Amino acid sequence: MFLNKFRQSLRVLLKEKRITLINITGLSISLGCALFMLLWVEHELSYDRFHDDFRQLFRVEEDQYYTGEEPYHVNVTPYVSGPVWKDEVPEIMAQCRLAYQGSMLFASGENRFYEGGIAAVDSTFFDMFSFPFKYGNAASSLRDPYTIVLTEELATKYFGSRDPVGETLLVNQEHTFTVSGVLESLPTNTILSFNVLIPWSFLQSNNLYNETWDTNSIRTYVKLHETAVDSVVNRKITEVTDKYKEGNTIDYMVAPLHGIHLHAYFGYGRSPGAVLYVYIFAAIAAFVLLIACINFMNLSTARASIRAKEIGLRKVNGASRGNLMRGHLFESLIQTAISVIIAMLLVMALLGKFNQVSGKEIQLSGLFSVQFISGILGILIITTLLAGSYPALVLSAMKPVKAIREQGEQQTGSGLLRKILVVFQFSLAVILITGALIASRQLNYMRGAELGYNKTNLLHIRLRGNLNQEYDRLRQEFAALPGVISSTASIQPPYDIGSNSSGIQWEGKDPELDILVSFTGVHYDFIKTMGITLQSGRDFSEEHPGDMYLDTTTNFIINQTLADIIGKEEVLGMDLRFVGARGQVVGIMEDYHFQPLGNEIEPMAVAPVSQELVSLPHMVIRLDDADPAGTIVQLEELWGELLPEYPFESNYVSEVIDNQYRSEERMSTLLKIFTVVAMVIAALGLFALASFTAQRRTHEIGIRKTLGATEHQITLMMIRDFSLYILLSLAIAIPATWFIARWWLNEFSYRISLSPNLFIISSVITVSVAILTVLYHAIRTSRTNPVTALRYE
Repeated sequence: MFLNKFRQSLRVLLKEKRITLINITGLSISLGCALFMLLWVEHELSYDRFHDDFRQLFRVEEDQYYTGEEPYHVNVTPYVSGPVWKDEVPEIMAQCRLAYQGSMLFASGENRFYEGGIAAVDSTFFDMFSFPFKYGNAASSLRDPYTIVLTEELATKYFGSRDPVGETLLVNQEHTFTVSGVLESLPTNTILSFNVLIPWSFLQSNNLYNETWDTNSIRTYVKLHETAVDSVVNRKITEVTDKYKEGNTIDYMVAPLHGIHLHAYFGYGRSPGAVLYVYIFAAIAAFVLLIACINFMNLSTARASIRAKEIGLRKVNGASRGNLMRGHLFESLIQTAISVIIAMLLVMALLGKFNQVSGKEIQLSGLFSVQFISGILGILIITTLLAGSYPALVLSAMKPVKAIREQGEQQTGSGLLRKILVVFQFSLAVILITGALIASRQLNYMRGAELGYNKTNLLHIRLRGNLNQEYDRLRQEFAALPGVISSTASIQPPYDIGSNSSGIQWEGKDPELDILVSFTGVHYDFIKTMGITLQSGRDFSEEHPGDMYLDTTTNFIINQTLADIIGKEEVLGMDLRFVGARGQVVGIMEDYHFQPLGNEIEPMAVAPVSQELVSLPHMVIRLDDADPAGTIVQLEELWGELLPEYPFESNYVSEVIDNQYRSEERMSTLLKIFTVVAMVIAALGLFALASFTAQRRTHEIGIRKTLGATEHQITLMMIRDFSLYILLSLAIAIPATWFIARWWLNEFSYRISLSPNLFIISSVITVSVAILTVLYHAIRTSRTNPVTALRYE
């Protein structure tokens, strides 16, 4: 029975080879896109779900409150808080603190490299998180202050393929660590990214530990009992903090570990987080699949009149409507199943390219996971029903007498349906085209926007570990090179400052005013080297020794945002008390973007500090425009003479800024690819529909030509009919796109405006594709000999 029905359906499909080919091609491409998105979404949703008891793991976060602002949300906590919460909140089973240490110089024999991703963790780390060991074990790791756990990649880099447990590594030329364990390669779907783990006790034994509750700089993770209610835990950890921190105004809360990747946010305003892109690309995949399904429905209902006699004769011979519906759905299933197989082959062939574009590391084995197979079966069923149900209903509803007389289309009204579906299909295509243009323009805007400083030929050199003490010598030696204009240094990268503090004071300040001010310590010539415009005052300079932070005195340069908040006519020269020091405002600089462009510019102050007092690991050099590449070569050669034991590391600030938008670039690229695919599928459907329409109107065109209509008039008539549908789709899609784009752009503090030319470009693209698609059949039909046309059928 099944085999007979399969053969029968296959004969029907092969009879209309062109329509079947277009259906399968469109469905295969769209299903391939849907499967890629299914892989991508599945990977996004899988973060940190591989841990045992992952539903009990949480990160502690904070809401801080300042005058006139919504809560300032941060994901860091005090050093001392974790063990206290564990002891005093019964719902907490275990806690683990994690403090990233920046990069350090590692040495083993002749191998010397700077390594990043170094994290100090409590000994409970492996009790909470399920990272499997390749060598060693959790019980013997991280117990001694000078033991170290490496990832598999790092262990291979220094020790080759042998078991390195018991081997030693020299870190920063002063600390000898013994390897106590090697972890297998970390999964890509975790927020706990690291290359090296060192014990928390190392921080304590080296005075790298802050005993107060006033500094938030580490991450704290907790494991709750299965029956614990997170809202109760939030209240209790806040109450415990109130006991130890006088005047505490911070609210604490726990966030599920497995939801952090998609829902994490930081700063003012609760943004939706990375889950926004999951929604967007799931919708786009659905759009592309829907466009292909519309093609299927269009072409299936279009050939209703071709199959009218067949349907009528089947009904006359006793076929029920249910039998006919099942037959048409079976035909749909065959085409969809073939398309799924082709789509799977496309995914296997292009997975490497997809990983490059998306930045993922999805393996082929992921195609055979239970979740993915279930997703494929779900797509197969949904697509079969979506693409085949309406044609089955339409064709099975035809009355035998009218069907045999070939009046199927008039009887079912499917002509109107096809017009509606064409409009809907191209509306989706217009939304995708306009969305791709807007995303691309926003990305270009962020990359090319004026940042308030000159990023061209600005070189960033990392002074890792002990190199901080070499800053003065390097600065003097580098200044002798003709290609070096000036240099400075800072505690944090001056283009990505994430440190801030409250408690700033000035004479006449409203005691109720509590604001958060960004801060970093810098060195002399900060304004000059960065290329920031001073509105008034001067730069920090060695000619003014009082500028430098000494005991509790220093001078400040503030940005215009902070000057506006102060609100005095004469801000320059006034006294400020901030970050434990008191001094004068010696300069007011124009606002510059010291964080990625998506963030608003916050009030900011900088003060000069000595490398003898604090670490200044970020050296910035302004190069002459004449030969920056040659100057970098000279810098590297001079570095090799001065510090031969340390590798030279440098990069252009402009390149670092570009990398900040890598995620947006990947999203934009994926959107462009999906847009092209959607447009191709829509054009394929329109091409087939135009061909069918031309075939159905052969008699009409023959009569028109007999009555004197020219080829030009007939061509325009056919183009006009389809163009009306496309114009209607534009009228629907443009307002919808405007609302969607406004919603998306609101996630950026600095964004493009939705100018009319964006919508004009997408309209021109859509209309041009539609006209060119129809034009071939329009010209071919207009040149048909009237005699041949009137003899048609």
